[in-house]
Amino acid sequence: MPFPLKAKPDFVPRVLSIAGTDPTGGAGLHADLKSIAAAGGYGMGVVTALVSQNTVGVRAVHTPPVDFLVEQLAAVTEDVTIDAVKIGMLGSRELTQAVTSWVQETKPAVVVLDPVMVATSGDRLLDEDAMDAMRDLVAEATVITPNVPELALLADAPEASDFTELIEQALEFAGKNDVIVIAKTGHLSDEEAGNAVASPDGQVFFSSSPRIHTENTHGTGCSLSAALATRIGGGSAINDALRWTTRWLSESIRFADNLNVGQGHGPIDHGHRARRLEKVALRRMQPVHLNSSFSPETIEGTDTEQTPKELESFFGHSLQIAPAGPFTSQLWRDIEDIVAEIGGMFSVPTMLRGDLSSEETNFFVAQEAWYLHQVFPVLSHLATKAPCAKEQVLWSSVAQEALVRALELSNNALEEASSALEDIEPTTITQLLLDVHSSCSAFNPYRVAVTSIVAEMWVTAELTLQGKSLVDGDSTIADWVEVYSDPEYVDSVQQALEVLEENMSTASDAELKSIRNIFRRAAVLEREAYAQPGRGW
Repeated sequence: MPFPLKAKPDFVPRVLSIAGTDPTGGAGLHADLKSIAAAGGYGMGVVTALVSQNTVGVRAVHTPPVDFLVEQLAAVTEDVTIDAVKIGMLGSRELTQAVTSWVQETKPAVVVLDPVMVATSGDRLLDEDAMDAMRDLVAEATVITPNVPELALLADAPEASDFTELIEQALEFAGKNDVIVIAKTGHLSDEEAGNAVASPDGQVFFSSSPRIHTENTHGTGCSLSAALATRIGGGSAINDALRWTTRWLSESIRFADNLNVGQGHGPIDHGHRARRLEKVALRRMQPVHLNSSFSPETIEGTDTEQTPKELESFFGHSLQIAPAGPFTSQLWRDIEDIVAEIGGMFSVPTMLRGDLSSEETNFFVAQEAWYLHQVFPVLSHLATKAPCAKEQVLWSSVAQEALVRALELSNNALEEASSALEDIEPTTITQLLLDVHSSCSAFNPYRVAVTSIVAEMWVTAELTLQGKSLVDGDSTIADWVEVYSDPEYVDSVQQALEVLEENMSTASDAELKSIRNIFRRAAVLEREAYAQPGRGW
């Protein structure tokens, strides 16, 4: 079946799943409905078989008469417009033929077939008659999503042993059968577990995803095909649909262990992305207004040698870059809740481990490179406002370092992304971060003007120092971590903290209040900047 090229307007696609059941909710129709909702669709279901199963195994299967399956299909078709269909386990020749006839008669715009033919144990689930019926159904599909053994069965070929063989097999089958094949690498043995679009015209698109080592992957194939059908039914091109589905599925698998469902191979967490984004939406963009008095008499822990042990940094560790005195110590206390939020966000530890897609990582680093390039005038302006040569040298040096770091990042991450420093378009958050620094520098006396930049420097350097242990090997994100955790840069951060501490010791009550609010606001914007990689899809 040719792939529909006409884009649809932004609406909720109505997606029909034709599949068996799973009382514990991890696979089959139950997983499909969760996946459809997670991908932005309205889910409907036609039951092919009532399966008594749990996370440990299948206990019994009851298959209603074929006539009842036909009645269910007719009930949906006669009343509801269907934008996409996902077909899962059918189990017999009679059921497969009935569904094939329905597809031929109703001609849904999008049919995604998950050709369930091989059990997790490796046993075949269909006899030869049923296999022939499955091949007839494949001819009516828009997209098929077989795993490695299932693709080999359909192609009547040996199982692929590596990615190259898998893509060759998928392309050959796609060309012969005029169907898009999603080649899934989950059954291969390397650390890459992404998915590829193999098109009948020979084109290949790969969506990368790291392998996540967990026993809780029950229903992964069902979930992928249902989410993919939903994204296509909603108007996404096949490559975009697979990219979104792969990212969502990777996140769902990553947090599967936290569900604690069942004693065997548990389900994935279909709803993690939705809950994560809900937290983002509920988070206040503006900082809490700080009204409490701020003077040495009211500050806890004035012994600066002790404050690093008392102050909490990222990932539950102690602060590595010590405050310069009681004033900067209190500033860090003011943002400890934000520091905890940054460390607990999905995107930050995932990115540091190298588990975000290369596209998301390059996006983040590109935004960092743009910011470093554009913040140069702000830092230079601070140098002109500084009251002494020592501080003028500091800000001039930091400004020069920013340009050097921008070029270092662009020569690595942006070269890989086939982009250029001047071509980067900032997001609203990145632009806002720069604007806040610019306005703080331009419209405040020097004692206050340095605040937002010092907050950004301290938070970023501290995060990269604490996150270095999570970084594995050479990568784009390793380059970013190295830039901000470099000893020379950390020394600049320490000097900047000393400047801010000295400024605060001579500031008025009104200026101290402004400094606290500006510092917290800058930390909030840093939090929003770090949240961007996991928020844009």
